[in-house]
Amino acid sequence: DDPRLGNLFQTHDFTPTEHKQTDKILVTLLGFPHDEGVRRNGGRPGAAAGPSTLRSLIERQGALNNLEYNLDLRDFILLTDAGDIDQSLLLENAHSQLRARVHSLLDQGATPFVIGGGNDQSYPNARGLLDHLQTSASNSSIAVINIDAHLDVRPLKNGLVHSGSPFRLLLEDPEYSDRKGHFVEFSAQGAQVSAEHANYVLGKGGKIVWLRECTPSAGRKFSEILASFPEETAIFISFDLDSVRSSDAPGVSCPATVGLSAEDALEICRVSGADKRVRIMDLSEYNPGAESYRTGRLVGMMFYHFLLGLATRHAQRNS
Repeated sequence: DDPRLGNLFQTHDFTPTEHKQTDKILVTLLGFPHDEGVRRNGGRPGAAAGPSTLRSLIERQGALNNLEYNLDLRDFILLTDAGDIDQSLLLENAHSQLRARVHSLLDQGATPFVIGGGNDQSYPNARGLLDHLQTSASNSSIAVINIDAHLDVRPLKNGLVHSGSPFRLLLEDPEYSDRKGHFVEFSAQGAQVSAEHANYVLGKGGKIVWLRECTPSAGRKFSEILASFPEETAIFISFDLDSVRSSDAPGVSCPATVGLSAEDALEICRVSGADKRVRIMDLSEYNPGAESYRTGRLVGMMFYHFLLGLATRHAQRNS
């Protein structure tokens, strides 16, 4: 009498034809259990356990029939689990597999939600979206929002990618430029950001929204950013959990004394899901080795609120 997220997962993969016949939004959970990029960047390891720990926690989270929002997720969402990227792979090979899996899921009509793992996953996720736009012959531009205390545009270290480099790789990608890409750093903290890196982002045409600009309502500010993108835009939301203050999310790779609140995080996820242009979302740096239960339940509720947003999107489309 109290179905939760665990009851929403489907027991078989849906073909594109089956998906269309249901008239529901297909959402696929995909895990990236790698934290070598965090090690390379000098952070504390442990995020490789993020996907498996999250799965163990979300089974009993999130009422499917939410009377507060007057939404029953079963009416709007098909939820599947695509498993994990092979944990035995070297990081660069894992990135290649992730890029291909995201590309394939998007081609199948799914909305991927990728749980890490280190934030280095975000460039392969963005590349998967770019690959999908190319194979689908879409003329859409691309927009990427990095919700993070840091900018993550550091140069490679000895030629190796790491958790601080994904968005430099994106901004240097010719196909991103050809798509007239839009890039926003959201809730960045001045105390955590090199002036050289900030100038790099701005010099590449990116926008920085500082943490102090996210008050009194980070959700409202985030909605304004989404509204600034052209209608024909494919949007990728990248959420680094260390943007949330450590009193709400202690189990992260790089904890923050100040930051977004848990309420801010949930509203941003809901608003993201509600925007029809959002094609993929990832969440990085959940570190169960530092703290698993309280932070993990927040991550689960962030996923749940993303689904609530998707259900709102579908309900408004059919109204």
